[in-house]
Amino acid sequence: MSRSYGFGYLVIGVLVLAPVGVRIWNRVPPRKHVLDTEMVQAGKVLFEHEWTVNDPLAPNGDGLGPVFNAASCVACHKQGGLGGSGGLKHNVTNFIIRPRGGKSREGVVHAQSINPRYQETIAQVDPRLPAIARPQLSQLVSLPGRNDRLTMPAEVSLSQRNTPALHGDRLIDEIPDRVILASERAQRMKWGMAPPRTEQFPVGRALRLGDGRVGHFGWKAQAASLSDFVRAACANELGLGNSGQGQPRPMGIPGYQPPGLDLTDQQCDQLTTFIASLPRPEERLPADIGTREHALAGKKLFNQVGCADCHTPDLGSVAGVYSDLLLHHMGQPLEGGGSYNEPPPNIPEDPDPDGPPSPFEWRTPPLWGVADSAPYLHDGRAATLEEAIKQHGGQATAAVSRFARLAPVQQGQLVAFLKTLRAP
Repeated sequence: MSRSYGFGYLVIGVLVLAPVGVRIWNRVPPRKHVLDTEMVQAGKVLFEHEWTVNDPLAPNGDGLGPVFNAASCVACHKQGGLGGSGGLKHNVTNFIIRPRGGKSREGVVHAQSINPRYQETIAQVDPRLPAIARPQLSQLVSLPGRNDRLTMPAEVSLSQRNTPALHGDRLIDEIPDRVILASERAQRMKWGMAPPRTEQFPVGRALRLGDGRVGHFGWKAQAASLSDFVRAACANELGLGNSGQGQPRPMGIPGYQPPGLDLTDQQCDQLTTFIASLPRPEERLPADIGTREHALAGKKLFNQVGCADCHTPDLGSVAGVYSDLLLHHMGQPLEGGGSYNEPPPNIPEDPDPDGPPSPFEWRTPPLWGVADSAPYLHDGRAATLEEAIKQHGGQATAAVSRFARLAPVQQGQLVAFLKTLRAP
């Protein structure tokens, strides 16, 4: 009898501890970048290299293109120093098509091509749109003083993405998934287990990718690691296919076949190592005592009005990042869909709460370095920090209302604090 009880306890123990064991077994270990000097230098050369058709640095592929948005990484990532953000002229145009009674799809309209017959335009997204490759932002969203917004077919949505800064990305990459998931749980508990799709409370959600990893990078948190982000950017922005991401095919010639991969795994690793070597942004307070006190008062207000609910000052061991890296529902005015992958995936008609990001969800962008990364928001529609705050919606509505109720001098203090968050 005692043996049967003992066996029963053993079975119960195994059943109870098995899920814990599986989680431990499957836990993705934290990434740690080894910044080998030769790898960093080789990656810098690739980052600054201006790619050409049949480029000698891509002997197995076709080099630049066939469709692309820029000829080098540094062409877009240079504001505030090498690896910084980019202006509106470097925006990338994304699309979503939701036909009635058909499957939705999404993708990128590339601004340039190596051959006129490969050139993509928004007319290829829908023939009712003009044949332009790189629409102005004012043609897609309403901007003050502009009246050139295009009439968009009901089934089509076009939006743009502004170039993010890369400074400090090594530290973001090294944040363990469990830290982001813990932030997700903490927010849900704080707001009474409110669902992440709500607009009433700042409740974010981690984007869980198909392989179980958590998204860290991209406006939609679509990349789990810095390596994945680099490979996807090389393919989509430069047309440099690699083992992690194939190069995009021209929309008008979907059968285009490259001779091989443009980048080797070693080249991708070199680029990733160089970006990982970029220094982190800094919080630099003014030397003048009065100006310093003005900014420090704004730092307190940043927390009091609720900005820090999503722009968490510290995440895990990373201090001063000012992001929870979670997706937040930001409301109709900030809608923006479109895929950064190829081929374009289908979009669920009724999105799963744990599924792909909706057009209204955005990863909280880290604010470190924000003073040197204008324009703001996902498409650069806000020229100033004040405008960016006021244009927040959805889950940020309450914080924006509290900011609006501050006295003008207090609003100035909060913005002065943000201006202490500088590129390295």
